[in-house]
Amino acid sequence: MRWAAGASQLADSGFAAEEAATRALEGLGPGGVDLAMVFFGAPHVPHASALAETLRRVLAPQCLIGASAQGIVTPEHEIEGGPVVSVLAARLPGVEMMPFVVVREAWGQAVHDPLEFARVAPGARDAEVLFLISDPFSLPVENVLTAFNRHAPGVRVVGGMASAGVRPNGNAFVLNDWVSAEGGVGLGLKGALRADVVVSQGCHPIGPPLEVTRTQGNLLVELDGQPALERAEQVLRELDDAQRERLRHGLYIGRPVRAGAHGPGDYLIRNLLGADRDRGLLAIGDRPKRSERVRLHVRDAASARADLEMLLTPQSVDTPAAVAVMFPCNGRGRGLYGRPDGDLSVLREALGEVPAGGMFCAGEFGPLGGPNHLHGHTASIAILRPA
Repeated sequence: MRWAAGASQLADSGFAAEEAATRALEGLGPGGVDLAMVFFGAPHVPHASALAETLRRVLAPQCLIGASAQGIVTPEHEIEGGPVVSVLAARLPGVEMMPFVVVREAWGQAVHDPLEFARVAPGARDAEVLFLISDPFSLPVENVLTAFNRHAPGVRVVGGMASAGVRPNGNAFVLNDWVSAEGGVGLGLKGALRADVVVSQGCHPIGPPLEVTRTQGNLLVELDGQPALERAEQVLRELDDAQRERLRHGLYIGRPVRAGAHGPGDYLIRNLLGADRDRGLLAIGDRPKRSERVRLHVRDAASARADLEMLLTPQSVDTPAAVAVMFPCNGRGRGLYGRPDGDLSVLREALGEVPAGGMFCAGEFGPLGGPNHLHGHTASIAILRPA
């Protein structure tokens, strides 16, 4: 197995694709290209077909897959905005590739029918890892993730929602000679490779676990037998000054994903959407269950960096990685760290000069506690090695 990366910031889509592809080819060395993954910025979306055609001509890959984003991860930098093209090219002996197009019409029945799931996502059940990139406007991605969790349990789905467009038809997806502004693309890999998946939510728990004693849909009505808002405010009043300072970056709710949850990685982080002081309610971006023990969380640059460092530490003592494919949230980057390359720099410290590429997402996919979830403000990373 061999991977190489290349990037370009040329404004012309064809020239940028050729430059990025040529640099990747130089790193890959003599021989054919099995897989090419491309991530490109919003200015290239109107020219996605020409960009894909250039990549097919220069690389002649067996499989070409990619999508557009607001920010792009290149081998050296996270570039948030502008005409960027980032290419990962791979030679994958002994690895089977299972690409598929994701369209809304095909996935309604696939959630409930295992045979239909096998038809629309061929080979997915046997994948070592599966990449998925979808459109936030035209595809109910939570249904797609539900289908994977139900019909391909244990298969890790990594990726996210394209972020180049702020309205329908503002993104572009590429799979070989198929280019579309809707739906999405997927790719399963199996065979002579090993994948490690890192899902860094970048949050730090505060206060004690709180038992959900009454709910209504996505509303927390009672925590520990008290009005939910009242109980949450009690916890916040007991924080020290340092913890209280972190609150200015936002307050989140963590739902447990494993028994005995108590620290980072044990909770699925969800947004706190609002509060009703008259009724004492808290609204969250999920449907909590009665009797589970949730916990308040905060997020800041220090917490995000520490969480990612902790998750990547085991990778630093493993065999050398062949590639890292990154899907950070578009709310991270400079907005979180106050400087560029926040996540990429941590990855480099752990893995060294590994080929890297990816895209900033409007929602990220990754497993936590077993099932795959849709996340926010998260960095979802697939690290591949030969088996």
